[in-house]
Amino acid sequence: MRDDKGPNPEEESTDVALGSEGEIMAVSQAEEAKPPKEKSRSKFGRIRESLYSKPIKCTQEISDLMSLYAVLSPGSVVDTTELHYTDFAQVDAFLRLSGFDTDNPIDMQRLSDVHMEATTYLAEIHNYRIPKDVQYPNKIHDVFLIASTGKGRSRMMACMCLKAMHILHHVNARQLFFNTAISEAQLFSRLNAKIFDAIDRMRAAGVQVLEFAASQKARESVITKLMAKRETLATHLFDKLRFRVVLGSKDDLVPALLYLLNNLVPFNYVLPGQSRNGLVSAKEISDCLGLSEDAIRAFWRSREGEGEWAIGPTPPNEFSGRSFQCVNFVAEIPLRIDDVAPEHAPAIAFVQTEIQLVDEATHLANNDGENSHELYKERQRRQVRKRLQGDSEEALKTLRSTKEQLD
Repeated sequence: MRDDKGPNPEEESTDVALGSEGEIMAVSQAEEAKPPKEKSRSKFGRIRESLYSKPIKCTQEISDLMSLYAVLSPGSVVDTTELHYTDFAQVDAFLRLSGFDTDNPIDMQRLSDVHMEATTYLAEIHNYRIPKDVQYPNKIHDVFLIASTGKGRSRMMACMCLKAMHILHHVNARQLFFNTAISEAQLFSRLNAKIFDAIDRMRAAGVQVLEFAASQKARESVITKLMAKRETLATHLFDKLRFRVVLGSKDDLVPALLYLLNNLVPFNYVLPGQSRNGLVSAKEISDCLGLSEDAIRAFWRSREGEGEWAIGPTPPNEFSGRSFQCVNFVAEIPLRIDDVAPEHAPAIAFVQTEIQLVDEATHLANNDGENSHELYKERQRRQVRKRLQGDSEEALKTLRSTKEQLD
């Protein structure tokens, strides 16, 4: 593709620790026994001691922790300042998860074109000077590696380039959907097949899946929900297609999330502001990854400020019962549609869906008492009637009368 060489993924094995300003620094085996030097507390200063007290020998731990943060927090990938790839294989797996066949020259050329457009945008619109190793990588994988383990300006610009590529790829996918003769229903059908296959493989991998259900909102439910909410655009309705996974216990939550993030949902296409977490605590993550709970809490605080780990009831849907809990997120899942748009190959479209995970005990509690679905729907209908009737005194009297009849 291009001649300038990027970082060599075959370099000798090293252990990984988190450095200042979020940079992932390679620490040689010989340095393991040395205590960390005193430095000013930076963005990652609050977690340095925890991580040094239990050196991270497997880079997958950092990868998994950052992926979990993407799906359990309300933040956006565009605001992140670091990546976590340390070898060619990790980058290759991510590109394949995103819908690209890295063995196909056509797909790789598309990635090269998006990369060129991204660097042109940064240079011409924002007047950035792009380092040569970022602008002319030997392979697109090298940009990910520079953004993860590179130094100084090259690392910063590689990260910025990937953010621009992320947005450009999404824009291209939206344009493809509008210019292709494929319906939303057909995309939903393909997504159903893809997710059911992923859940079957997750079961086979040892995650205890007790129940799995897919649902699509009925037309009257869509209308009621839009009437109940102030955001009255259908594009703001994220749960037209929803998948619920009921797991054996809370111990299955983190393994299930990690499986989905590694085999179905690219972490960068989890929608910002749509994640809800009422079940996963630092303990569940610690038990799964082997990191200390203090390190995990500090990792979260380094991104969300000085507040403690946010664990408790899921930030409420205004119509849900007060004790309703789950892990819930919205993602755009990539689908190849080359068969209906061969002229646009690699034709990658995104289908937006909501995924909800819950353990069995919580699932039973979520369907009882104030959390029952029937009471949820009634609270929603009351809100619709209130909005339809307005705030006049006569309307309020009618509303009270209706409420008394219902009660």
